[in-house]
Amino acid sequence: MTKVFHIRALNSPNGDFREVELDLPATDYVLLDAMEQLRLEDGKRPYLEFRAAEEYDYLNKRIQEADIFRLNALAKRLAELDMRGMAVFEGLVCMAIRKGGGTIPIGSLIDYAYSGECCHVVEDILTDEELGVFLVENGFIPEAEDLSDKALELLDCTRIGKTHREAKGGAFTSFGYVERHSELCQVYKTLDFTPKQPAHTILAATFDGDRVAFPFPANIPMGTEPVCCLDCAVPSLIGLTGGMETVDLLARRLANMNGTDLCKFKALAEAVCCRDLSQAKRLLSTLEEYLFSPEYRTPAEAAEGELAIILDERAAALIRKHLNLQRYGEDLLRQRNTVLTSYGLIERRDGQPMQSMEVQPAQGGIEGVIGMGTA
Repeated sequence: MTKVFHIRALNSPNGDFREVELDLPATDYVLLDAMEQLRLEDGKRPYLEFRAAEEYDYLNKRIQEADIFRLNALAKRLAELDMRGMAVFEGLVCMAIRKGGGTIPIGSLIDYAYSGECCHVVEDILTDEELGVFLVENGFIPEAEDLSDKALELLDCTRIGKTHREAKGGAFTSFGYVERHSELCQVYKTLDFTPKQPAHTILAATFDGDRVAFPFPANIPMGTEPVCCLDCAVPSLIGLTGGMETVDLLARRLANMNGTDLCKFKALAEAVCCRDLSQAKRLLSTLEEYLFSPEYRTPAEAAEGELAIILDERAAALIRKHLNLQRYGEDLLRQRNTVLTSYGLIERRDGQPMQSMEVQPAQGGIEGVIGMGTA
């Protein structure tokens, strides 16, 4: 999907700062995963910082109530627009700003994005003079119809264009002139913005000219044709490739995992950087070789956990005042060969270092691919 916004979603539970960066529009899996990483309390929404892509940069600092789900709905619609639709949307935003709106409610922007048929668009008309010439040459000024060419040259087309634009409430955009001719579509109140668990575990597409997308697990026999992952319950696998049969087997195993194991696999996949979906499938079979602590997502949290284990509560509270928990936690993580991921702390049961799939020599078997032995 075409990127419309780049966002940072921020959350500060119990004084600990967490953030997720992603591009919108995003799939439901990606949004649900972001909420999981942020550990939002029920009913709480993250604070957003966002920047629009170049073609929509006029929206920066213009959007009220930037809720992540509604912003994603707007991004999805904007990504679908053709050039005419983009012109209408920009024109409606310009009209709203001209009426004195420094910022615009997200609901109004969503309605604008669905109102492409409510406006006239004249491409490449960017000034009042050009608009005036267009109106005269196309018979929109009855008084000018019987004038000679020499008389037409004497017309003040800039004034004609400006008078028409102001009377109609039109606006110039990057694409041309836009003018409303009917009421806007009211769709905002009819939309459900909450992300839903998709029916597929993996959505993948072929590489051929037709680029057919297949949901996995599939209900039909799969071949070995290579496909690219477009969406996945494990978002770090999006963009990776693999054969259809491999992808189907991986999707079936992911679909049968409980929430805790799925989160653990997300952490492991992030920690070792899979190169393709075949590696992800093999990595999945090694999940029991790792310990996962989702409660720790910063070195300071790991340090707090260690103090709680080795000291009673009173002693831990006393020594905490004299420690740099961040640096203590960093030393603990290095000593124990653990990796902090977006989902929590993960480490090998045998205490050996975590190794990236990207740097392993090809030696055959799971150990050869990812450099991890059996615990």
